[in-house]
Amino acid sequence: MMNILYILHTVGVIEGSAKSFMTLLDGLVGRGVTPHVITPGEQGIYKVLQKKGIHVKSLNYRSGVYPNFYSIKDKLLFIPRLVGRRFLEYKAVRDIVIYCRRNDIQLIHTNVSVLSCGLSAAKRLQIPHILHVREYADLDFGLHYYPSAKAFYRKVNAENSYTICITKGIQQYHHFDMSRSRVIYNGVIVNASLDSSFVHDKEDHFFLFAGRIEPSKGVIQVVEAFDQYCQVSVEKNVTLKIAGEITDRAYYDYILSYVREKGLQTRIEILGVQRNIDVLMRHAIALIVSSPFEAFGRCIPEAMLNHCLTIGRDTAGTKEQYDNGLALCGKEIGLRYNTTQELAAHMRDVASSPSSMVYAEMKENASQVVKQLYGKETYVAGVISFYQEILSK
Repeated sequence: MMNILYILHTVGVIEGSAKSFMTLLDGLVGRGVTPHVITPGEQGIYKVLQKKGIHVKSLNYRSGVYPNFYSIKDKLLFIPRLVGRRFLEYKAVRDIVIYCRRNDIQLIHTNVSVLSCGLSAAKRLQIPHILHVREYADLDFGLHYYPSAKAFYRKVNAENSYTICITKGIQQYHHFDMSRSRVIYNGVIVNASLDSSFVHDKEDHFFLFAGRIEPSKGVIQVVEAFDQYCQVSVEKNVTLKIAGEITDRAYYDYILSYVREKGLQTRIEILGVQRNIDVLMRHAIALIVSSPFEAFGRCIPEAMLNHCLTIGRDTAGTKEQYDNGLALCGKEIGLRYNTTQELAAHMRDVASSPSSMVYAEMKENASQVVKQLYGKETYVAGVISFYQEILSK
């Protein structure tokens, strides 16, 4: 039996990293792993884990990156926040070490790359550590590792330190030591209770964006493309629904201002966080993924499993998923774009013939590719195999 400690950076239950962790955790049951979990609070996922009977402990810690430096307030509080983070890090490492010794933990698995307390604790304990790298950090979130990128990579590439990358692109970008790094795609589970034979209702056509409302997700490009679509389209009943958490208020206000300026208040609906995202995907004409540096883009395979057409920016993790599909079945599994004009053109084409044979085949191929590459069993088996390889040393 392997005693593994998992360290999470959030207690949120709808974030992609949290969903992927829960998929992994559910797959570990009966597979020779006893999971222990540390969270940064006692809400959300903490309570879910308690109900499941999982060993879970809450500690107070922050990400191992520099604080934000955007507003005047951020600049004034930069040093106090940095000092506070280092103090919390020191305490968290101490408490993690104590917990590991008491529970005979053999390996620490940190769920994102921007947490460093697990890495420091593992080094002190002289046990293996896995960093699950789900982000570019700087390109997608504008984050910078503390105290420097050079120091971060020195720790990650040290002896007894390993990485799991969610795409080949992430692994290549960070230049990890290939002998201690694996690419394991996130596992995705579709809600089997939904009717897979759903047919679009022409009276309720809409495009869907699902993700955080912040600059890194490229939401404004979707709005601009939809504006271009509305200017030339004869389908006046088609709308755009934006579902996701508002994480940048200034950016959200800018989007609202643009919508009002273009007179799109009746055509664009900002829904906020939605827990029925599967249902929305099944009703949408297409899901649009506009992030220029999407690490993986979990919403893409989720949409594909829900037989929803995807329109994605041909970059980073989105491009890798489309390339994987093209290599596997010899045909495109989604519609790629690079410019706002190309996105608007895709909207026009899809909205005018949403049920065409071309798109029906594309959606079916996409669903099969996801089941083959991103299934729960493939994901869990890859992680467990890596555990066994590491601990056998």
